[in-house]
Order: sequence, then C-alpha cells, then structure tokens
Amino acid sequence: MGDTMKRVPIEKPPFTLSQIKKAIPPHFFQRSVLRSFSYLIYDLTIAFCLYYIATDYFHNLPHPLTFLAWPIYWAVQGFTLAGLWVIAHDCGHHAFRDYQLLDDNVGLVLHSALLVPYFSWKYSHRRHHSNTGSLERDEVFVPKQKSSTHVVHHLFSTMPHYHAMDATKAIKPILGEYYRFDETPFVKAMWREARECIYVEPDTENKGVFWYNNKL
Repeated sequence: MGDTMKRVPIEKPPFTLSQIKKAIPPHFFQRSVLRSFSYLIYDLTIAFCLYYIATDYFHNLPHPLTFLAWPIYWAVQGFTLAGLWVIAHDCGHHAFRDYQLLDDNVGLVLHSALLVPYFSWKYSHRRHHSNTGSLERDEVFVPKQKSSTHVVHHLFSTMPHYHAMDATKAIKPILGEYYRFDETPFVKAMWREARECIYVEPDTENKGVFWYNNKL
C-alpha cells in the first residue's frame, strides 16, 4: 500500500487552524482584479479559438478524421470550460476580487453560460464547506455507509485559486503526516475509487471515525 492509501492519523492534530494560516504568506490572501481577470480572458480566448477551429475547419477534414476530431474537441473544450467553472467557483467563495457585487456578477454570467444556477449553487456549496467530513450534514460527496478529500481550499476558501499551490507548500510542514497527496493519474484513480471506495464503516475503537472499504 502506497503512502496515499495509508490511513491518516485520527488523534487531535498538534497544530491549530491559526497556526496553519500563519504559515501562509499574507499576500496569498490578496485578490488581484487584474490577475483574476487575466485568467478569465485567457480561458475565454482558448475556448473561442477552439470553437473557431472546430466550426470553420473540421468540415474540410477527410471524412474519417471528422469523427476523430470532434471527440478530441469535446474533451479539450471541456477541460477549458472547466477552467471557467473554477473561476465562477472562486466568485461564489468571494475569492475573485474584494468586491462582492463584482464577484456575484462575474460568477452569475459564467455559471449561467455553463448551465449552473449560480446563487443556489453558491449557498449549497457553502453548506458543503461548513459541513465537510460530516456523514450527517454534508450535502455532497457523502459515501454510503455499511449497515448494522482540496485541503487548503477547504481551510481558506476565500483564497484565490492561483495561490492554492504555493499556499499548500507553505502549510505542508505544519500538517506533517496529516497531509495527503495522490500522484495517481486521474483516470487510474477514478477506476480505483470506483472499485475500492464502495462504502465507509465506523472504526471499532474510535467513535466518529470512518474508513472506506469494498468488502462485505
């Protein structure tokens, strides 16, 4: 079993949330309107270029290649639009800019274009953040129980997404063995979770602690 699959410690951590926050340089919490909009313009430009190439040139391809080109376009464009979804997600967390009205307007336009109801998602997603790790109160990502994890974002959700990687590096020394990172390629990881993470069951010795399993 690799380090990723090892169980995390269940004892009370030897650090506090304030200690984790102090380990992150203060400028990581600053929301730059220019930098935020640069990511938005970057993703919109790529999405437009992909759409232009697909609609203006794919019909000129030899017939067999057309059937290959469109699925490739769907996948690449999907990844690009997912980037726009992340920016709207930042807006919902008030992590795009210091002005709530600007965040809500940008988030509403982007999520509406992606057929996501912005305001209802914003409030339900905040409920998810406030109840992460609870099998009773969380509204998403709740595994099945046997009958009888996004770390720095969940700690400081108003931090812009473009600071998340550097902030993660800053808090890793504080978290120590409580930090987990999975380097498994995402397709392989999805297949592994589908086969192995079937349900969760309570720890026999520690109340309120659950572990995933796939064996009845």
